[in-house]
Amino acid sequence: MSPFIFAAALFAAPAAQSADTLPVPHAYLEALEAGTRSRSGAPGEAYWQQQVDYRIQTELLPQELMVTGSETITYHNRSPNRLNQIWINLPQNVFAAGNPRNRQVSLTGGFTLERVVAQGAEIDVAPRRPGRSLPTVLAIALPTELAPGDAAQIEIDWHFIVPEGAFRMGREGDGLFFLAQWYPHIAVFDDVRGWSQDPYMGDGEFYLEYGDYEVEITAPEGWLVSASGVLQNPDEVLRPAAADRLRGISRDMITHVVSRADRDSGLSTAEAGADGTLTWRYVARNVRDFAWGSSAAYVWDATMAQYSNDQGLAQSAAIHTLYRPEQPNWSRAAEFARHSIEAHSFWYPYPYPQMTVDEGVIGGGMEYPMITIVGGGRTALSLYSVISHELAHMWWPMVVGSNERRHAWMDEGLASFSEDLFTPTLFPEAAGGLGSMLGYLRRAGTDSETESMRPADLYGPFGNRGLASYGKPATVFRSLRAILGKPLFDQAMRTYVRRWAFKHPTPLDLFHTYEDVSGQDLDWFFYPWLYTTRVLDQAIVGVEEGEDGITVLLEDRGEIPMPVLLQVMTAGGERLTAQFGVDVWVDGRAELDVAIEGDVTQVVIDANEDFPDVNRGDNTWTAGR
Repeated sequence: MSPFIFAAALFAAPAAQSADTLPVPHAYLEALEAGTRSRSGAPGEAYWQQQVDYRIQTELLPQELMVTGSETITYHNRSPNRLNQIWINLPQNVFAAGNPRNRQVSLTGGFTLERVVAQGAEIDVAPRRPGRSLPTVLAIALPTELAPGDAAQIEIDWHFIVPEGAFRMGREGDGLFFLAQWYPHIAVFDDVRGWSQDPYMGDGEFYLEYGDYEVEITAPEGWLVSASGVLQNPDEVLRPAAADRLRGISRDMITHVVSRADRDSGLSTAEAGADGTLTWRYVARNVRDFAWGSSAAYVWDATMAQYSNDQGLAQSAAIHTLYRPEQPNWSRAAEFARHSIEAHSFWYPYPYPQMTVDEGVIGGGMEYPMITIVGGGRTALSLYSVISHELAHMWWPMVVGSNERRHAWMDEGLASFSEDLFTPTLFPEAAGGLGSMLGYLRRAGTDSETESMRPADLYGPFGNRGLASYGKPATVFRSLRAILGKPLFDQAMRTYVRRWAFKHPTPLDLFHTYEDVSGQDLDWFFYPWLYTTRVLDQAIVGVEEGEDGITVLLEDRGEIPMPVLLQVMTAGGERLTAQFGVDVWVDGRAELDVAIEGDVTQVVIDANEDFPDVNRGDNTWTAGR
């Protein structure tokens, strides 16, 4: 049986809407029956979610290019299920020989698991065949079944060689490291799909449970360490002057916590003991992952972002940027990060106490809770754009914990949309979403396009992941904002974020929240845009004059019916805009009456370019031509 059904008869739509005609997984229908999901798009009364807490001690050994670690995991079973096994993600094993991947990587061997203990009993996790590597997701049997409401402890000791210049994490030589996918962590067990067993192949990103982290990071003297969470012992790892500067940061200025002069004078950190190392202690609460970076080449800037919470009260978060000062425009990175956190808090107040931006390792950017890595060597606008995009991810998927591996567009598309929306507020010359649209239009409807509603590892070659999960969904939500109007669209987005903050939504929860808030059936919109590669092509085929105005004759030459946005201009300089609903189309044609006085000189479809029409050459009618 197909895992999907078209639920026109089986799925009751929200109030004042028609029956749902989107593909609905059987597992989602079962979640509705169980009361963990609701038809409005909000979590159901019986919604549940696991929690996983981590205590980790780790050490960076730059000369050996190695990271070692020892962790204790506490797994809280909040589900109604009795569990006899737990699945563990081993993402470093994408760098181990024999594992499937869809990106070229250097083979470093992945994790070496030195010890695995579950519920006090040692577990044998050696590969079944000699010479083979462990996979990127691994099931371990629990010695004692885990009942609902109980917790289990798992201990793992491990080490790995850090790959050079890898995608999303890695190192530059032996002088700069960014550590992500760096520790074994527990896979998600949710109310819709049960255990998430999708392997990490390189393209698809991550899906993780929320929990608390206490992490001790040991690094050589002189190496600054940045991380998810809040530094607990600045007086132990920084010089007194730097620790004082860190405590005194404000929004009014950029504070050089560790300056270039400090770095060049060997004053980046406190003096170490006999072993030449310092241990940095970080704590992060209610996050779905933890990452960190370290380099002796960094300087450290800081400031404060300020914004309002839901009660209108002032709220703030510390902003940290660590970078090599030789990189152009990075002296503005703290300003850019501050602006981004404040701007994106339009959707939901940034909930964490700090945000860090590290420079280096990769060409683009990659996000983790409270920290991101961004490649250096950029123009000011390019640097801001990447920082803004990566910090938008603090909302999607760090606060709204969607499954990136299954539905990459839910985080990349919404982050791109938000980046497009707010970039012009600091850089008025920015395209403000037209760049995303043009990127989509270059390949819209061609053989190199794949639908957005596809697992990220199955997008295929030719850069399809970027098209399907970034530019196209950003464009789609730009169009939806034009259809619903900014106030209603924004209310729906804010409702979605608040409903699913620190939870695990599916695409249907997003779609039905928009329908619930707007009071409209939007299946006609979401299905063709996100489930197919159909295109939009509206065309004016003629204009007829009447006694009270004009009749505009249109053809729908694409396969996606959309509302019609018209702009009509007269010889006297009058400019009239009119919006017609999607229901004006009959057999691919529409005749739209526009009441207007005076001689009409021009009629334009979608003059503001809110919709991604693949052929704008037929969107304009000019009198006398």
